[in-house]
Amino acid sequence: MPKRNRQSFLHGALILSAAAILTKIIGALFFKIPLQKINETAYGYFIVAFNIYIPLYTVSTAGLPIAVSRMVSQSLTLGNYRDVRVIHRVANRLFLLTGTLGTIIMLVSAFFYPDYIKIPNARLAMIIMAPSIMFCCMVSSYRGVYEGSRNMIPTAVSQIVEVVGKLLFGLALAAGALNLGLWQYNNGHAVYGRIAESADKALEYSLPYVAGGGMLGVTIGSFFSFAYLYLRYRRYGNGITKEELSSSPKPQNPKTIFRALLRFAVPVAFGTLATQLSNLIDSVSFQKCLAVVVENSGDIIRDIYSHAFSVKKVEDINAFLTGNRDIALTLATLVPNITLSLGISALPVVTSAWELRDKRQLKNMVSTVLRITLLISLPSGLGLTALAKPILTLIYDPVVAEVAGPQLEILGLAVVFICLIGPIYAMLQAMGRADVPAKIVLIGGAIKLFLNILLVMNPRINVIGASYSTLACFTTMVALSLVYLRRMLGTSIHWRSIFIKPLFATICCSAAAWASNGLLSKVIPSNAAVIIAIVIAIFVYILALLSIRAIEREDILMLPKGQKIAQILAKYNWIG
Repeated sequence: MPKRNRQSFLHGALILSAAAILTKIIGALFFKIPLQKINETAYGYFIVAFNIYIPLYTVSTAGLPIAVSRMVSQSLTLGNYRDVRVIHRVANRLFLLTGTLGTIIMLVSAFFYPDYIKIPNARLAMIIMAPSIMFCCMVSSYRGVYEGSRNMIPTAVSQIVEVVGKLLFGLALAAGALNLGLWQYNNGHAVYGRIAESADKALEYSLPYVAGGGMLGVTIGSFFSFAYLYLRYRRYGNGITKEELSSSPKPQNPKTIFRALLRFAVPVAFGTLATQLSNLIDSVSFQKCLAVVVENSGDIIRDIYSHAFSVKKVEDINAFLTGNRDIALTLATLVPNITLSLGISALPVVTSAWELRDKRQLKNMVSTVLRITLLISLPSGLGLTALAKPILTLIYDPVVAEVAGPQLEILGLAVVFICLIGPIYAMLQAMGRADVPAKIVLIGGAIKLFLNILLVMNPRINVIGASYSTLACFTTMVALSLVYLRRMLGTSIHWRSIFIKPLFATICCSAAAWASNGLLSKVIPSNAAVIIAIVIAIFVYILALLSIRAIEREDILMLPKGQKIAQILAKYNWIG
């Protein structure tokens, strides 16, 4: 077996971040956006299914990936190499069970949930997506082992394999379903078993199958991801060498491993359940409140979005507004999906420091994670707020920018807090306090539910109210999480280097973006103006960071070739 490939915290985070960026670009620019352009109403059906899939999948894994990663890291730190194989075998059996249950629940819910939210055409997409829960659960087992070993490459590759499979098959099947329906109508056949009196009716009857085709691509992609990890593990194993195995003590009994896994997984599972319950309540309450306000105050909604509805010829208002909300959420969650890799990469390092009672390393790691998260999230979030409509116009048509733009302006502020919550939770879990996130999430979920009902039910606010509730929810959760994190560390955190310096650079960056876009759009095409404004903002941000020495030497040293990079930056007095 080859020697275990271990990366530093930041090196591992860079690998996962690069994969996350690539998968998000492929997923958003080459899958979601083309799927939206095929038909926005069909995309709304797709999102309804996806909003149920995400909580079910996360509940099915039930904190086990984090438990596996932590236990593997703990075993490697203590030299119990033989335990790693036992942990993986036990985890595989648990994931097989939970994945099967999740798939069954998804199938059953497909027969009543779409009717409850008055979008029955989402049923087919939900049914087709159900098997992907099983594949993704099995993928999580393998990823947990590799991440706990501080080898992030298999996780990164599996993410890329998954999104490429989704892209190739999802778009082809969605477009094929649409073309088949139109071909059936043009040739005098029934459109998917129904007689269509007009081309508009033929399109309407085709849309559930368009969403189903896109969803089938998701299921195929998840299968390819599992197949890659399974074959890689069979070929290369987990990277533990024969010498390490021979020096390792006798492995623990599988029952002992199972109990230990559950002892840690159960508190994490409660946190996961609380998170997904909160997300599910948010999704259901939003869609139900939107359905009620459209039914009771439809004239006001139509008046507010009259231009968009007339241009798009919208019939299903709920699906249209749901789809546009997801467009804003898709852009808002790009960066949090990247910064989540910081928490994944930090978990085994923090676990090791916690097991060895190394308080100094623990404090340094927490400070580093928070600082790097803010260095990424602050400019990204406030940049989205400053350029929300121009960015949407760059990618979509002006009608989408008109509807989703105000939502993205608010969600841009929320991005900062959404980015922080994942890494903070990962560090709390690495320190053995997996119960804390569950308590905090329940508080945040209650705030979100209350504000959804209060704001979305107001016809003058409607869908934008969900963005305000998201901002309030995550701001509260981050504040409470930082209080607990400080208690665990037993010492204060240096907020000047962590927060104040990145904030100053971000203000300079956002001001440059807003001003340059406003000026340039008067003399050159708007699309070119926003691209140049983004480039200027990035340049200003980097210059501001270097001028106030917001980047620490320890951060640079964790990078590949970090020593050489640090020497160059130190020569010009650009690092702290």
